[in-house]
Amino acid sequence: MSLPATGIGRIRGRGAGGTPRGEPGEYDAFISYSHAWDKDVAKAFQIALQGFDRPWYRPRSLKLFRDETNLAASPHLWQEIEQGLTRSRWLVVMASPSAAASPWVRQEIRWWLAHRSADTLLIGWTDGTLFWDPERAGFDWSRTDALPKQEMERAFEAEPRWVDLRWLRSPEQASAADPRLVECVAEFVAPLTGRSKDELIGDHVRRHRQTRRLVQATLAALTVLFLLALAGGVTAYTQRNTARAQTLVAQSRQLVAEASSIRDAQPDLARQLMVQAYRLAPTAEAVGALVDSYAIPRVVHGRGLVRAAAYSSRGLLAVADDDGLRLFDPARGTQPIFTESVKRQATAVAFSPDGKQLALGGANGTVRLLDVTDGSRPRALAETSGVGDRREVLVLVVTSGGQLVAMTWKTGAVLDVSDPARPRSLGSLPDYPVAASPGGDLIVTEERDTQGAYLGHLRLWSVSGSARPRPVATLASPPVDVSESRQRAVFSPNGPLLAIASKDSRVKMWDVADPARPVARADLYAQSRLGIHSVAFSPDATTLATGDSDGTVALWDVSDPLRPRSGARLSGHTRTVGGLSFSPDGHTVASADAYDTLLDDGTGPRTVRLWSVSGSERASAFTTLPTKGSFPPAFGPDSRTLAGGGEPTTVWRVDGTGTPRLLSTVETVNPGGQAAAFGMDRRTLFSGMPLKAWDMTDPTHPRPLTRGAARTVGAESLAVNPVLPLAAARGGPGERAQVWDIGDKTRPTLLGTLDSAGAERQDLAFSPDGTLLAASSRSGGVRLWRVARHAPPRPVGDLPTAKGKPRALAFGPQGRTLVVGDETGTISTWDVSRPGRPVRQGASTRHTGAITGLAFHPGGELMATAGLDGRIRLWDVRNPARPVEVTALSGGGLYPYATVGFSPDGRLLAGSDSTGIRLWTVDRTGILRQMCAESPRITPDQWAQYLPDRPYDPPCS
Repeated sequence: MSLPATGIGRIRGRGAGGTPRGEPGEYDAFISYSHAWDKDVAKAFQIALQGFDRPWYRPRSLKLFRDETNLAASPHLWQEIEQGLTRSRWLVVMASPSAAASPWVRQEIRWWLAHRSADTLLIGWTDGTLFWDPERAGFDWSRTDALPKQEMERAFEAEPRWVDLRWLRSPEQASAADPRLVECVAEFVAPLTGRSKDELIGDHVRRHRQTRRLVQATLAALTVLFLLALAGGVTAYTQRNTARAQTLVAQSRQLVAEASSIRDAQPDLARQLMVQAYRLAPTAEAVGALVDSYAIPRVVHGRGLVRAAAYSSRGLLAVADDDGLRLFDPARGTQPIFTESVKRQATAVAFSPDGKQLALGGANGTVRLLDVTDGSRPRALAETSGVGDRREVLVLVVTSGGQLVAMTWKTGAVLDVSDPARPRSLGSLPDYPVAASPGGDLIVTEERDTQGAYLGHLRLWSVSGSARPRPVATLASPPVDVSESRQRAVFSPNGPLLAIASKDSRVKMWDVADPARPVARADLYAQSRLGIHSVAFSPDATTLATGDSDGTVALWDVSDPLRPRSGARLSGHTRTVGGLSFSPDGHTVASADAYDTLLDDGTGPRTVRLWSVSGSERASAFTTLPTKGSFPPAFGPDSRTLAGGGEPTTVWRVDGTGTPRLLSTVETVNPGGQAAAFGMDRRTLFSGMPLKAWDMTDPTHPRPLTRGAARTVGAESLAVNPVLPLAAARGGPGERAQVWDIGDKTRPTLLGTLDSAGAERQDLAFSPDGTLLAASSRSGGVRLWRVARHAPPRPVGDLPTAKGKPRALAFGPQGRTLVVGDETGTISTWDVSRPGRPVRQGASTRHTGAITGLAFHPGGELMATAGLDGRIRLWDVRNPARPVEVTALSGGGLYPYATVGFSPDGRLLAGSDSTGIRLWTVDRTGILRQMCAESPRITPDQWAQYLPDRPYDPPCS
């Protein structure tokens, strides 16, 4: 994205009599903007104004200025801006996050409020969030990011005039025949002319009709030659614009395809190409690629050779390379939060189980201990040389009992680090150790003869307290010297499983719950030239990752060690994968290039790649909440809390400031679970049948509000009216839905029962204006009900019965569109602006199983669906008659009973099923910003390769 520093525009105008109108100058309005899109909006308005046939407003010109380089280098720029402000009657602020951050836009606003009235300031909302709080009589600055708080906090005593222009992105959208554009133009022009909006629109319509009749009469009198010439010119102009748009769309789609093909091998370049693709044209393919982009591995570039890498239980990632140590917080990006450059490199790293201490092994047998409670400011605790010989430390294990097991190629030692400032030796390890269990009670060694030759089997040792290690069993080893690689033998986090990799592309697993009687489990086989060099278990021990000599990471489902199943293969490394580590939540795998092998000359840069996974599958969801139950996810009105699961209902903080965290658990009435939904007051959660309300003012301590009889069942489907204090709920499959008045949360009142026969969890939906309720009918169709406070619901219309019974329903944000998902997998869109006469608009059958979930993005452009085919799909529904699939989200497998929901601020998409709630980021601005932050700028050579016909203009400059 090219983000210009600032932009200035002026709309000049003359009155109906042809003379300049109004003081103080010749300009009607001064437009202040900071984003290239805002400039396109201004251009679109110019085109729209010039296309209107009316005497009340005729702009002469629209001038836009941009500073592409350094604004400070132009000392006269502010003088020119101030002159434009002085000569203008109105200030129009194109509100967006970039405008709010622009010092020039902020200075223009300050000047205007100091020299003019706030009543002459108009707001065009182009991006970000605006929220006016009537109770505070001001903007809610905890949610508003499109305006500068310091300048605008006390500017208005009442809600100011603003126009929502987020839908208007380019001059090609400007058409005088578009009712939305007519209304927006009238909103702006009304204060400039002193006339009402309705009068202007009516005048425009009348003039437009008169002009049309005049044009028709004129055309009838023109010669055939003139008609042909005119038609040819219009056709040429239209074809030129169409060809240009088609070219941009084609280039955008091509870049998305190119990026997809290299996203593992060249993830940084893939991100740059995706950003440029969206920049050229926001096609469905480009939007889908952005939303699914979290599946692209993030890259940590090593400073020379990467010697070791490991995750802590607190989410910290340690990378030791030729230039020392770096610590990362992957939740905050791939830039290190701490860097230590030293001449003596760390050769092994390990965190304590609580993640507060970090052990670093050295090349001379020493071990350093650091306090990393604050990862950005590690503190040295101690250094010891108690390993024994002066060899390089290869493996480190810190146990929960306060012991540190350190291994070199030939020997090792157990240290007591319960007092990390004073480590002491507890004894030596048997010769040739290769692995230690998480508790430090089991040691695996190689058996070698007196000359050091490997004998082809491993020995298992028991270590208890300060006693000497005792051999307990011998293990048949694969045909490989295990010590050739640092991570060829590992224990599972809970200890019972031991995995051993070999050169013959095989991983042998042993159950060592009884160390004296190890039991061989199934072998895993992969295809690679020189075998598997590293293995790692996920924190819950259900997934095993293997890294081979071809640079591929393979994931295996080992939840049943007797029947392991192969999962995703992550190919991108150009060298042997020598190190693997799972994040504490198990949703990220860090894979590192091998440090010292015979497969290359040891030169060139190495990398650590961070892969997003879910179990043994790849995922584009940025996290998964460990909930139980597939009831619809319910976001709070502030988008900062999320209630979900249902078995039981758990409440989470998802404010985007870090990893989501569990706040509380809400009482569940029975094992079948319950649906839950937030009220619009931001502090009430409803659940159960009969309805029960919970005060969530403090979400860590939900407080029951409803008195009376205990609930008997959990609501299978639940919807809360967005405007009126009403809720609709249905108990179980086949039961009739009920409508409740929830104005008194202590005693909800039953208003009526619907003639419905729903069976799914998202088959009740209120319209955005709160006047309609859509529900399945007993005839197999959908019935629309008129709802109001203190009155029973009454039917007002029916959607004709389709091939399959409806399973999920959702209203669009404008309330005119209702989407129905049925049991055949079809989604159909209906115009219900006249509830008594609904009109079918379009349909799609991309799902191959019944629809189980439906949700509209609050912006109205996107829709999410879930089906029994296990897919969660994202749709472009800007044209309801033609829903276009954007992407099938990769969440880490198939989810055949999922439900879906968007956060009210449009930032997140949640998909809920029996394995948890997955969260995707769908905020395109945030995704673009993150992709630019995580990848270096595309080079001129790369640009020339993929965009040879366009001048070099990197998207993330």
